[in-house]
Amino acid sequence: MNKAAFLKLWTVGVGAMDALTGLLLVISPTLVLSLLRITPPSAEALPFISWIGIFVMAVGLSYGLALSTRAGRGEAVWSFTALVRLLVALFLAVKITMDVLPLAWGIVAASDATVAVVQIIILRKGWWREVSA
Repeated sequence: MNKAAFLKLWTVGVGAMDALTGLLLVISPTLVLSLLRITPPSAEALPFISWIGIFVMAVGLSYGLALSTRAGRGEAVWSFTALVRLLVALFLAVKITMDVLPLAWGIVAASDATVAVVQIIILRKGWWREVSA
């Protein structure tokens, strides 16, 4: 697989993953949490989980901007989403360590950290600049 194909596949795949997860968090937060083996919070807290879903969906949809042919868009989107993912992973790791959130949230932290690291590595290698040149 060439670099351009990988960048497009990753962008579409990760963006769709987040967009769909976010939408499901809005529509049925208890379903998503149960799939992650996370005990849902009280009914009063579920609207806040849905609100987080809007944020997750927005991050996912932002990957669509990376598919533009305008120079620098892919790098900008990947840089921003990598930052967001690193901050989410760090937040979750701290809260899990402090025993505020259950260990089950570690899968979210690990997946966000993994996606962020892959994106940072590819950004540092300059693949987006090579492809748009």
